[in-house]
Amino acid sequence: MGIGMDRIKLLAGLSAGLILIATGATWAITRDINTTIVILTLASTLATVMMAVTIYELDIALKELNFEAVSEVYEMMDENLKKNISKIKRWHAEDLQAGRISGGVLVGPARDDFLKDEEKVKAVSDASRVLNRVGYFIYRDFVGDWFIQEQYAGLILESFLAMRPYLKALRDSRECEGNEECENGPWFLRRFYLLLVVISYQYLCKNFNKNCEKVFEKYKESVGKPVPSKWLADDVKS
Repeated sequence: MGIGMDRIKLLAGLSAGLILIATGATWAITRDINTTIVILTLASTLATVMMAVTIYELDIALKELNFEAVSEVYEMMDENLKKNISKIKRWHAEDLQAGRISGGVLVGPARDDFLKDEEKVKAVSDASRVLNRVGYFIYRDFVGDWFIQEQYAGLILESFLAMRPYLKALRDSRECEGNEECENGPWFLRRFYLLLVVISYQYLCKNFNKNCEKVFEKYKESVGKPVPSKWLADDVKS
């Protein structure tokens, strides 16, 4: 998008220069107002056509980029991701029933047990990495919010409710190393995944309230913002 705007600005500057030079030269040579007006009109028409063609080409390029990004998202949201999410949902149900999860976080020795479990750490890392990449596509406007919301809002919201205790433990261990201020502060790791969760929650719970309630009930939680504001980095808040 930035490159496209730079190109338009450059063309606009060149067009203005062309018009100025053409009219100035005509006036200097002919000293005839009518001839100068004709040349000015021709130069302005040419500049307008050049701008229109450039904007049309950019529109086509942006549509092609959007199509490629949408195709990439479909490829990322594949069966491997869904299998990992299913495993994490099963682990969450087991840990919740056993009292190893409380208030959406792992409690007691459950946190250390999880961090020592290579299979679980890999599943959470892989699934959240893919979803973070999808979130980056949203952040950079490669894909519109509406596409993710309409296609995957339920899956994304539920994936986060299931993954949150494990992802929080993983993020804290990698980013904070016991620093309490860091643990309660904005995330760097997976911050685009958090953005994805926020827009999915907003869409699902505003437009499909009953479905939203069922998702939260499944994880023994009241409906509410799944991502605390303090976890959101400034670049994804805006």
